Amino acid sequence: MSLAEGVGTLWTCPTCHRRFANRNQWHACSTIGLDEQLAGKSPEAVAIFRRFADEVRRCGPVSIIPERTRIAFATRMSFASVVLRKRWVDAGLVFGRRPRSSRFHRVETFSPRNHVGTLRLETPEQVDGQVGRWIGEAYLVGLQRHIRPIDPPPIRAPRLDLVTMSPELMVAILRGDWDWAARIAGVAIPDEWTTEDWSWHRVRLEQVADDPAVLPWLARLMILRGDRQEIVGNAGFHGPPDRAGMAELGYHVVGRRRRMGFATETVVALMEWARSEHAVHRFRASIGPWNQPSLGLARKLGFQQTGVQWDDEDGEELVFELDPGAVADGEPSKVVSPGRARARPGHPARSPTPARGRRPGPR
Repeated sequence: MSLAEGVGTLWTCPTCHRRFANRNQWHACSTIGLDEQLAGKSPEAVAIFRRFADEVRRCGPVSIIPERTRIAFATRMSFASVVLRKRWVDAGLVFGRRPRSSRFHRVETFSPRNHVGTLRLETPEQVDGQVGRWIGEAYLVGLQRHIRPIDPPPIRAPRLDLVTMSPELMVAILRGDWDWAARIAGVAIPDEWTTEDWSWHRVRLEQVADDPAVLPWLARLMILRGDRQEIVGNAGFHGPPDRAGMAELGYHVVGRRRRMGFATETVVALMEWARSEHAVHRFRASIGPWNQPSLGLARKLGFQQTGVQWDDEDGEELVFELDPGAVADGEPSKVVSPGRARARPGHPARSPTPARGRRPGPR
């Protein structure tokens, strides 16, 4: 499934190991280190750079690439760069539209979807909320979201629409920009989300940067249909099925909407989508032994415990698998060795949290 015209997996340069959206893309293999690039620069310029870099990191994972005359920031492609002068920093941001603000020192247009606006930053304080929002917009260009993205359609459950959490939404949440997040989602954000740890979105964004085609397998909003739509949680998979053809589930229901059956219908809808659309029939869930509601849900749906593992963040977890083929043959599912890392929703190569009442995403 193509999620954007002309967007595919990344190519890695065999010499410098930089990753690019286009195979054999021309570039200069740089061997300059960041400390070397910053050496000899004024303390004022370095302070501005560090503030700018911190704001970029708030958006998600990023590669910082020192070059001979500038320092670039990249995901799938370069989306920002800085040049350190004696008393200021020139910061360039790539947009899919032409920026109109008078705060830009210079704006250059290279194509209808490639505009570079340069900010002259003379103090760290000038990297303010508005500049942060522009950095977030440029970050999404780095993910090539300006190239006509086609996000997956919702998965329909009896009472819910399971709507993909787009990279735009993930960046807004990571930045703590809840007004922006609500506008993107088209529905109010639950109050409890504003105090939760969303760092697992960084892993999801890295997965999307590596291959945008994984987006349908990542986290989705659980939106209650009706005259007044409401987000009741999020759910999804930790990523595409592994080499054994197994996909790991995860979900998190907001506090006031628990014990209403939303988790059950969400998990059932996700598995039916994986079966009907992708012929995936094997599923996994990692659940804390204390989580009786999720343990009951897994058993009710036919999952069988196959092992125990230790998670650095959550401690002991019971691993459950649903493998219709193995069950039909009367053979137990394979045992997961203790200590095996599970593909949790927010960790590399992982997605929404397992059926533990937790969020589908890193965690």
